[in-house]
Amino acid sequence: MLIRVDEIPEAGRTLRFHWDQEKLEQFVPPDDPFGIKLSRPINVVLDVNRRTDHIRVEGRIEGALDVTCHRCLSVFSYPIDERVDVYLVEEDPDAREDEKELEADELLHEFFDGEVIDIDQLVAEQIFLSLPVKVLCSEECKGICPRCGVNLNEEACRCKSDAKGSPFTKLASIKAGLPGFKTDER
Repeated sequence: MLIRVDEIPEAGRTLRFHWDQEKLEQFVPPDDPFGIKLSRPINVVLDVNRRTDHIRVEGRIEGALDVTCHRCLSVFSYPIDERVDVYLVEEDPDAREDEKELEADELLHEFFDGEVIDIDQLVAEQIFLSLPVKVLCSEECKGICPRCGVNLNEEACRCKSDAKGSPFTKLASIKAGLPGFKTDER
């Protein structure tokens, strides 16, 4: 959804719409390894207000995504309830392309061309920014067994524990071969 800045009334404009799976897929790369799907439609309510030097977009994005846990690979529903408060500032075409450190107040702003606001892009950014870097079904998730692949949250692993199979066995043998290393034998 594109909104022209000159079409925003002085009193502002309220947008209410829903996203379905088809809309979400427009913003998910085709080779996305996480396979994000909607478990509940995304409801969006945004107030768009025009000021002299910026556009302010406030509102809420609610819904739920089916995501894959990074530890156990189980699919679970991840709720989204994000407050939106974005300041859109017209990008200065004469600004230098040099790298510079951003000031704290500049982190609160997004830049746009000054004529058209891409609301769908803004909503997609807010949805993806709401996801944690490491998605977990729970903090207590035990993950999967590195040998047999069983989900340790659902059943116990029946692999035989053996010191030879430990990844640290090789490190111990390398350490023992270092000059000046003495084993602690009692």
